[in-house]
Amino acid sequence: MTGRKLQRAFARESKGARGEIQLFRAFIRAFRALGPDALALEYHGSRYQVTFNQGRGAGRPFPRCELCDVLIVHYQEGSPSAARMTFNQAKVTTNSLGCSAPLKAPGHQSFKANMEQWDLLSNCPPIRPATKTFHPPGDLLSSAVLPSVGTFGVFYPVHNRYDFAYFVASELSPIAVSPSRQGTLQWKHALNAIRTIAGHEEITGTCCLHTFGGALEKNLIGTPIRPLLTGSTGIPMRGWLAKVLVSLRDAYPDSDLPRELLMGLELGIDAEGQNPMRYIGDAAPPKAVVLIRTKREENRETMRS
Repeated sequence: MTGRKLQRAFARESKGARGEIQLFRAFIRAFRALGPDALALEYHGSRYQVTFNQGRGAGRPFPRCELCDVLIVHYQEGSPSAARMTFNQAKVTTNSLGCSAPLKAPGHQSFKANMEQWDLLSNCPPIRPATKTFHPPGDLLSSAVLPSVGTFGVFYPVHNRYDFAYFVASELSPIAVSPSRQGTLQWKHALNAIRTIAGHEEITGTCCLHTFGGALEKNLIGTPIRPLLTGSTGIPMRGWLAKVLVSLRDAYPDSDLPRELLMGLELGIDAEGQNPMRYIGDAAPPKAVVLIRTKREENRETMRS
């Protein structure tokens, strides 16, 4: 249901759109079209937000890039404590990706991307601020339970419209390693495949918005949030996430989604500023944040076919 609605909304919102920025904004509007179970907010900030130690074996030793294009936070109805999140980078390609049988086979999907951005989202290193105004938790990516904390979303043409493929960044490989920041990433695995890591299931890639929405309904997108909020290392993370959710609450005062998630993740004290070690940086570092609640879906057979 969610996937079908998203696909239809994106087809409508992206009609006539060209280029990454227009398609990305149509993607954000598609979530807003889902009604009271989803909200989305765009932010405007620095292009370069974080720096880190490179791990791809080429290029600058300390790359600097944006964190991501959109933070997607999701939870199932009645289970806000099991919410997940992914930092997703949007790209556009003229290549056919899609859902046909040959294209779902390993090795047929490729697209151009910034290799430093891929390094960040695939290797998930500790990060440092690249500006004076943005101070993210250093382990924002590195403390994640699942690799799907870092992902790519690729808009690709289908006849006279566009669709969206989702890839876990760690499962993408550069076709050639070079010092250049620009390169081509290739997906060498089967799409719509589910794996289990540390007792948590995740989907490694989806071929279209229909299957992406289905994966959201099954809580297979992104890394679990709750394990990141415990212990002393979780204090900055608690404050950072609380501030993100408060910014959404302020922007959408009639929505119960931010409040429900703040309570479900036990972030109420942090949100009200009563935690003396609360996070003091920017409210929401990505370009956009999407928060979505889906109905619980028990049948997973369609995702495994």
